[in-house]
Amino acid sequence: MSINGDGSEALSTLDPRCVAAIASTLQQCWPGSATLSPIGLGLGATLDRHHAFIATVQELCDRGLLAYEALLIGISGPEVRDAALTARGRAVLQDTSLRAAA
Repeated sequence: MSINGDGSEALSTLDPRCVAAIASTLQQCWPGSATLSPIGLGLGATLDRHHAFIATVQELCDRGLLAYEALLIGISGPEVRDAALTARGRAVLQDTSLRAAA
């Protein structure tokens, strides 16, 4: 997967609903952190939604856009504790959260 200077190209391969939900939630609590889960973000509770959520979190973290304290996977589904956007993540994902709000 290639990436341009701002990191937004890498986002095109991710689930757009997951990216928008994560970006919107973390933009609202900037510069703080939040606990994220697919159910809490309104993404649903299916196994496919859980997989999409985990893949999105992993990719955002790998690209330096998201930092978190812990990723827990339990019977109620995945949960990311103390997730926060990096400064780069805030800049790259600002457009994503604005598009989601429109």
